[in-house]
Amino acid sequence: MRKSLIFIIFALVFLTPFILQADIYTTMQEIVNTMEGYVIFLEDSLNQEIVHFQADIIVEDGKSFSRTFHEGWTYGITAFADWRVTDLDITIYKDVDGQWVEIESDDAVDNHPTITVVPSSTGIYLIELEVYSFAEDYTVAHYGMLIYHELH
Repeated sequence: MRKSLIFIIFALVFLTPFILQADIYTTMQEIVNTMEGYVIFLEDSLNQEIVHFQADIIVEDGKSFSRTFHEGWTYGITAFADWRVTDLDITIYKDVDGQWVEIESDDAVDNHPTITVVPSSTGIYLIELEVYSFAEDYTVAHYGMLIYHELH
């Protein structure tokens, strides 16, 4: 009985970390680590202020959301995806009389697009992330995105 109990305790102590290890398909560790690298680089090397960051799941339909950008600031938007995405794109639209007009885009074939937006006026802008191409047969992945501007 005592040997069985010692074996069970041994198994729990030494095998639990392997059992609880994150699955590569569900973990956000890669995205969080990449985001940390961007934050350090942007703040420490480029003297930028992070004004928004997010991490989420992205599917074939992409993601879109609106944000106010202010005249007089230069904004950078960087997005990145995990290994399941081979081509991620960003497009920025400005609300002009109730219509979304494209003002900037990054459609390079990569999974880490970056664009710069210099608003001509303060207003609502639409940020659209589109997965142009997934790796293999994937239809879902993790992504991260940061919005930043220079310090004044």
